[in-house]
Amino acid sequence: MKSVVCTKLGNPELLEIKDMDKPEVSNNQVLIKVDAAGVNYPDALLVQGKYQVVIEPPFIPGNEVCGYIEEVGKDVNLEIGTKVIGLPEMGGFSEYVSVNKSLVIPISEKVTSFAGASLPINYGTTYYALKRRAQASRGESLLILGGSGGIGTAAIQLGHIMGLKTIAAVGSDEKEDYVKELKVDSIIRYDKENLKEKAKELTDGKGVDIVIDPVGGDVSEQALRATAWNGRLLVIGFAQGEIPKIPLNITLVKGVSIVGVWWGRWTQTSPQETAEDFSELVGFIETGELNITPKNIYAVEEVPEALNNFLTRKNIGKTIIKF
Repeated sequence: MKSVVCTKLGNPELLEIKDMDKPEVSNNQVLIKVDAAGVNYPDALLVQGKYQVVIEPPFIPGNEVCGYIEEVGKDVNLEIGTKVIGLPEMGGFSEYVSVNKSLVIPISEKVTSFAGASLPINYGTTYYALKRRAQASRGESLLILGGSGGIGTAAIQLGHIMGLKTIAAVGSDEKEDYVKELKVDSIIRYDKENLKEKAKELTDGKGVDIVIDPVGGDVSEQALRATAWNGRLLVIGFAQGEIPKIPLNITLVKGVSIVGVWWGRWTQTSPQETAEDFSELVGFIETGELNITPKNIYAVEEVPEALNNFLTRKNIGKTIIKF
């Protein structure tokens, strides 16, 4: 099987395309023939050895896939041929991957393989952040930092479904055009406008109720200062590269909460709630409320280019590998 293999930690160009043996399946696993795999910023960090968990090579990156079950372990009740979303701990950038049965979600043919491979990390993280961590209420305002990225795309779309007023912060004309296509309610340009002042203006001086922040750096503090009383800053990641150092007195005088969002950890500790959220997300797709169309579709050989786009902050929308 064709696989993307990290044999040495470093820049994505060091990745190798290798012909590997199919993984074996244990009693509680399934073997998925992968149609599509999602690509995310943590994948780029992982192959560099800069993620919060360092994995020693060799390994196959990738932990969200969509495809069909080809083999099942003896303790698995799923049928061969079932279309599924899989959440492997590793190994997703490959034609076949084995996944624990508890991390396999059967889906209908109404969900395309590209949509299925896009759903877990970006949409799962964002839905968990808004629904469970922020406990967002219809009518609240949502400021989305990195509004044109994978998390940003999910936040705009899910924000609309949840009845939130969406405000996307972006830094270029191309990214502004992209979020306009998603029908975001308002836009703030990092490169042309003062984030705090513009956010206040867009909320009639109140400030934003919720900030979703996958960016980090100095923009995090600006966003925190733009929150309303009892606001929530949802910390998802640090794509800018710098972990912000925020004066905690801001939380005191504004009554704002800084809330960590580690969706991967939550899926392990709360499998029943995770299944509930996935069921709702898949339902949004099946009813037509949520239309997931990846902007970037790469061949296996182009994975280094895809990862470099994350590292250089050129990525727009969701990125997928097609097998």
